[in-house]
Amino acid sequence: MVKYRPPRSRVAQRTAGITLDHAAPLYDWLAPLMTLGAERRLHRQVVARLTLTRPSAVLDVGCGTGALTRQIYDALPVAGPRRVCGIDAAEAMIAVAHQKAGARPGLEFAATLAEELPYPDAAFERVASTFFFHHLPFDLKVKSLAEIWRVLCPGGQAVILDVDTPYSLFGKICAWSGYWLFHQAEIAENIHGKLRAALDASPWRGQWQIVARHSGYLSFFSMTKPQETSL
Repeated sequence: MVKYRPPRSRVAQRTAGITLDHAAPLYDWLAPLMTLGAERRLHRQVVARLTLTRPSAVLDVGCGTGALTRQIYDALPVAGPRRVCGIDAAEAMIAVAHQKAGARPGLEFAATLAEELPYPDAAFERVASTFFFHHLPFDLKVKSLAEIWRVLCPGGQAVILDVDTPYSLFGKICAWSGYWLFHQAEIAENIHGKLRAALDASPWRGQWQIVARHSGYLSFFSMTKPQETSL
């Protein structure tokens, strides 16, 4: 039996990852349900771990409709320039994000691929990504992590929140329910620890740690890019 693939936008057709153009109209209703009502609390924890204590350029990878991206922007100090960019391969998601952006100078959204970020080296001081890497097959996990390394400035920090190896019965039920509901091999990869393996297969090897866990199957990964050293 051929697996059903929802229609994909032009940009989304360029990636082997799972994209959610078809879910854009309902995404802001579905996301809280999929996180059992914890989405806003988890977003607040991501923002807190980014330590946005000074004006910074921040990238949100796999931003969806831009809820976290807007929250990051609003958390940055107002006394200084703010640049926050949200990217997603699903053009319908980016269209909704643009509609909800409001009057926020320096807030940008772009339909593009995480494995081919259209930004120069060291363009951002912070990078965030939530519930995105379980949509990518292993090779694209590694490529996207390498791109995050490239666009992050030395001394910069990245935070990833995503599905990881379950550590409780409740977590196993939640994680495997998501896999069976969506029939995504990419989710099973995360359950089996492949996001950790991708970090170790990328430039982030030795530069990441799990700083918190949630719901029995979610992990907060914190990564800091080392400062450049003179030879």
